[in-house]
Amino acid sequence: SPRVTRSPPMMMGKTFCRVLLTALGISAGFASALGSRPERTGTATFPEHLAGTVSAVEDLLERLIPKSASHFELAIGAGCAGIPPGKACFTLADTGTSGKVAITGTTASELTAGVGVYLREWCNMTVGWRRGGGSRVFLPTQWPVVGQPVVRARSVPYSHVTQVCTHSYTLVWHDWGQWEEFIDWMALVGHNSIIAPTGQEEVQYKILTEEFGVADMDVRNWTNGPAFLTWSRGQNGHGSGIAGPLPRSFMQNQWALQKQILARYREIGIAGHLPAFQGNAPWALAALQDHDKKQSPGHAGDTAWIDSRDPLYTRVADAWLKQLIADFGTDHVWQMDAYFANGTSWGETPPLDAGVESVVACEWAGPFPNTYIEGCANGSSPCPSFASLAAAQAACGSMKYPDCTGVTVRKSGSVELRGGVEPIPVPVADAETSYTITNVFACRVLPPDPVWQARAEAAYGAIARADGPTARWVYQGYALKIGGTGLTPFSPAALSRLHGFTSVVPAGNFIIMDMDAHGNGQWKDWRGTWGVPYMWTALHTYGGSMSIKGNLSNVNNIPWAGPPFSTAPPGADPATVGVGVGYTPEGLDQNPTYYEVLQEAAFRSGPIRNITAWLVTRAHRRYGLVDGIDSRVAAAWADLGASGYAYDGPVLDPLGVGILPGAIQPLVGFRNLNTPSAGLCLEWRAWGSLVDAASIVATPFPEPFSYDLVNIGREVLAHLSTPLSVNFSKAMAEPTLDVGRLNATAALYTTLLLDLDDLLGTDTAFMLGPWLAAARALGGNATDCTDTLIGDLHCADFMEWNARSQLTTWYPTINPNGSTPGQQGGRDMDYARKQWSGLIKGFYVARANIYLDQALLDAAGGHPFNIDTMKHREAEHTFAWQTSFNESVPTEPTGDPVAISTSLRAKYAVHFSMC
Repeated sequence: SPRVTRSPPMMMGKTFCRVLLTALGISAGFASALGSRPERTGTATFPEHLAGTVSAVEDLLERLIPKSASHFELAIGAGCAGIPPGKACFTLADTGTSGKVAITGTTASELTAGVGVYLREWCNMTVGWRRGGGSRVFLPTQWPVVGQPVVRARSVPYSHVTQVCTHSYTLVWHDWGQWEEFIDWMALVGHNSIIAPTGQEEVQYKILTEEFGVADMDVRNWTNGPAFLTWSRGQNGHGSGIAGPLPRSFMQNQWALQKQILARYREIGIAGHLPAFQGNAPWALAALQDHDKKQSPGHAGDTAWIDSRDPLYTRVADAWLKQLIADFGTDHVWQMDAYFANGTSWGETPPLDAGVESVVACEWAGPFPNTYIEGCANGSSPCPSFASLAAAQAACGSMKYPDCTGVTVRKSGSVELRGGVEPIPVPVADAETSYTITNVFACRVLPPDPVWQARAEAAYGAIARADGPTARWVYQGYALKIGGTGLTPFSPAALSRLHGFTSVVPAGNFIIMDMDAHGNGQWKDWRGTWGVPYMWTALHTYGGSMSIKGNLSNVNNIPWAGPPFSTAPPGADPATVGVGVGYTPEGLDQNPTYYEVLQEAAFRSGPIRNITAWLVTRAHRRYGLVDGIDSRVAAAWADLGASGYAYDGPVLDPLGVGILPGAIQPLVGFRNLNTPSAGLCLEWRAWGSLVDAASIVATPFPEPFSYDLVNIGREVLAHLSTPLSVNFSKAMAEPTLDVGRLNATAALYTTLLLDLDDLLGTDTAFMLGPWLAAARALGGNATDCTDTLIGDLHCADFMEWNARSQLTTWYPTINPNGSTPGQQGGRDMDYARKQWSGLIKGFYVARANIYLDQALLDAAGGHPFNIDTMKHREAEHTFAWQTSFNESVPTEPTGDPVAISTSLRAKYAVHFSMC
C-alpha cells in the first residue's frame, strides 16, 4: 500500500533526521522556506467603538434575576492581568469585605460573558433561549465566592450566531419582548456578532418609490411575505412575492423594531451585520430605467439582477446605504452576499475558464534519495499517481492540486503527488526518492478574475463611500457551496473569482463566514491562497429541522484545528486565519447541546478535554443537581454522547414524522424495518435513564429537564415512525391493494404520531401554538394585508397564513381545486417541517388519514392507488390547514412528561427488545 503516513524507526529521532536531511541537501527549515509571496497585511478586528455601558449590563441582570445587580461590582477596563494588550477578556474576583463579586470586561460584551460564566460555573444556573431548552435561574440565598481571581480571554475576536435564514425560521415573529430575551441570552453566552437584516424592507421601499419612481405595488408584490423575507433579501433564489404582498404596516413595524434591536446591541457590545445592497431589485425598476442591458429576469420573471459594474447599481447602492445609515447608524460590519443565487445577471457574465493558473511557475528541488513526503495531495486516497516524473511535476504545479508540495517516486516507478511539509528519511531498501516545490506560496497565487474584481470594486466601493475605509464585508461561505454563483465547484476559475472579491478590499476587511454543514471548515477547500480571515461556524441544520445530532468531538476542535492555532496547510497565506467561531443554522430552535460547545469555544483556550464529562456536568447544572453525580443522569448523557452526539446526521430531517415515507437512518436509527441500530438503542436507554432520574429533580421540573426528557423521547419515537411510515407506504404501493394491510400499517403509523404529539404537548418548546400566536400578535389590528393570492386578509390572519405555509408546503397552496393543484412556486417541499405538537396531529396525521381513505377507495374499486386524485385531495387538505385561522391551537403545555414518557416506553418497548 502507498506510504501516506509513516513513523520512522525509533533510532531516527529529530536530531538524526535533521542531520540526514542536511546531508541530503534538504534545508531543515524547509517549512519556512517555501518561497516568498506578496502578503496581505492586516488582521480582521472587532469594531472598536462597540464598548457598550456598565448600566446596560446592570439592567440585563435585573431583567434576568430581579434584585441581583447589587451583588456585583461591574466595570469596563482596558485589559486583564496576564492577557496581551488589545485582546478582549474578562476578570472575575471577590471584592473582600463587601462580599460582592467584581467582574471587569474590556467591553460590555466581555462583561456580560463574565457574568454568564459566573452564573453557570459558580451558581449552577442555566441560561438558554425560549425554544432552546430554556433557563434555570434564581436569586441565591448566598452568592458563591469566586476564590482565586479568574481571567479568560476571547479565543478569536468574533463569537457569531445566526445566518440570513435564521431570521425567517426562528426570529421572524419575535416582538420586542422576545427580542430582548434573545439578546440577553446572546450577551450572557458571549456572542458579539449577528446578522441584522430586520427592517430593511422599509429602507428599500423608501428609496425605490421616492428616488426611483417604482410604484407601491411593484415593490410590495415583489417582496415576499414575512415568513419568506430571507429569499427576497437574498437575491430571490426561490422567487419573489411568496405569500405576499408585504404590507406597509409590517415594514414600518419592523423598521421601528430594528432601531430597538440595534440600540440594545450597541449598549451591550454586539456587532449587528447590516445589509448592504446586493444587486437584486424588482423588474419594474429595470423597465423604468429603460436599461439597455436587460437580460431575462430571474425566477418567476420578476427580478432584475443588477451587475455591480452597472451605473444603476451605483445609484441604487449609494441611495440604499445613505438611507440605511441615516435610519439605523452603522457598526462598520456589512453582510453582502453578491451573486448568492444569481443564475442570471444584469450585465456581462464571465465565461468559465478551467485553465486559470498562477502567474508564477513552480520551481523544483531534488532529487532527495531515500525519502518520502507523507500525506496525499488534496487528501486523496490513494495518492494521485503518474507514470513519469515530468507528468507528476506538471500536475503538482497546477491549480488542480493546490496543496501539492512535492512528489515521491515509488520503488515501482510510479510517481505520486504528496502534500506533506518536508521529505522524511526512509531505509535505502525502500528505494524512494522525493522532489519538492521550493516556492509553494508564490506559485499558488491565482490572479484575480478581472471581471469579478471590477464587480467587487464597485460593490465594496459603495460601502466604503458611505461608511469609510474601516467597513468590513462579511460574505456567507454558503455561496461557495451552491451552483449558479460562479464560485463552485472549487476550481482555479472559482478561486480566481473569489480572489477578485478579496483583492479590492483592505486587508482584514473581507471576512468569509465559513459555513460547512458539519463544521469541517470550508477554509480547507479554498486553502486560503491569498489571505482571507474567516469565521469558522457549523451550519448544522436546514429549515430548523429537529433531531439529536452533531459530532461534538468534531466541532470541539473549532477554531483550534485551523490557523492561527494550528499549522496552516501547505501553500496557505499567513493572513488566512480564523477570526470567529459560532454556528449558523437555518433554524435555531433545537440542539442547544451542540451549540453550547461552540458558544463556550469563544472563551476557552483549547478544546474540551473530555466531552462525556462536560455533558454530564452540564446536565447536572441544567437540572439543579448539586449533591454529587447521579448515576442515571450520567448514564443518560454518556449514552447520548456516544450516539446522536457522535454522529453528523442529515442537515434536513429525513424521518417519517413530517414526510411519508421517511428514510431509514442505519447509523443512529433503524438499520432496517425491524432492527434498531446500536446508536438508537443507546438513545432508547438514555430516555429510560432520564425517566428514572426524574425522582431526584425538584418539582415543578425546571424547563431544561423537561426539555431534555421530551427531546430524547421525541428522537426515539421519530426514528420509530420511519419504518412504520415505510410499511404504510409499501402497502399503498402494491398493485393489488390489501385492505387489511392498509388499515393495520396506517393504524400503527398514525397511532405513533398521535402518541408523539401528546408527548410534545407537555413542553412549549415543542408546540405549534406559540408559533402561531406570535405570528398573529405581530399582525395586530392592522388591516392593510390586501391583494394576496387568497384574497384580502386581516393582518393577523395574513401572518398566520405565512406561518402555517412555511411549516408545511413552504410555498403556499393556492389552487386546491384547479386542474393542477399545487404551490405558488410550483414546488411541494415540506422543507421546514417541525416535530411539534399540534402540527403532527393537525396536519401530518390528518394527511396520512386522507392517504388511507384514498387507498381504501381504490381498493374497493379494484385498482391501484390513484396518486393523481391524491394530489388534489392533499392540496385541498393543505389549503384548508394553511387557512384555518379560527382554529384553537393550545399555547400552554398539558400533561406530565414523566408519566407520558413512562407509558410510551412501556407501549413501544417491543420495538426495542433487541437492544
